Amino acid sequence: MRKSLFALFFLTVCLLATPAAFPQSSLETDVDNTRIIDMTHKGLGDDVIIARIKASATKFDLSDDDLAKLKKEGVSDAVVAAMIQSTQLSVAKVKVDGNPVELRVIGEQKVGGRLGHTLTMGIESVKNKAYLQGQHASVIASRNPVIEIELPANENIDNYIVVLMDDKGDRREIEMGSVGGTVGEKVGIRADRIVRISTTPLGGRRFRIAAVKEMKKGEYILYSVGSADFPHGVYGQGYDFSVQ
Repeated sequence: MRKSLFALFFLTVCLLATPAAFPQSSLETDVDNTRIIDMTHKGLGDDVIIARIKASATKFDLSDDDLAKLKKEGVSDAVVAAMIQSTQLSVAKVKVDGNPVELRVIGEQKVGGRLGHTLTMGIESVKNKAYLQGQHASVIASRNPVIEIELPANENIDNYIVVLMDDKGDRREIEMGSVGGTVGEKVGIRADRIVRISTTPLGGRRFRIAAVKEMKKGEYILYSVGSADFPHGVYGQGYDFSVQ
């Protein structure tokens, strides 16, 4: 009798531990073609299905044959358009040495050299610097990092440069320009801080970026040229990483 009770208890625990005992919420599963067709067959309206697409992780197959099948199964053009839009990038997707890197907005700015500029009657320049808070980036890369980038439809790979940032202990700075000195006004990132890179197309909107020579230890950013919006306090955008 005792053995029978133990066996029953063991069987119950095993059943409770299986995924079938706790069905996964439909909100937590990827929305794919099959699920879109299923929702359509259940009579759910376009607005409901599109809302589900926007609220869920999606994994769609959207070849010409797939689109034809969706049409045959009664999926509306509006839903198909929402499926296609959900796969389009709004910002570049970047990995460094296989690690995803988040887009950072450089929204801080400081002016350096004002005192020296005044004391030297304009011979010493005033430098405008933008910076990211924090001593290091969250992504650590090798001395020969492989940068993979997938671009949105409206972006060009030539707009991306790798920049060595100035390490200031509690922040990482980029000199965005200077005024005064012997050369007058300069606008843009200093040329000696831009890393020479090579770019290899990987198909579609995907590219691989690599430094021409081994990078030295330091703080870097894959900077998007033209991303600054000075009137709104944005001094550029990019993807930062540390080389160890």
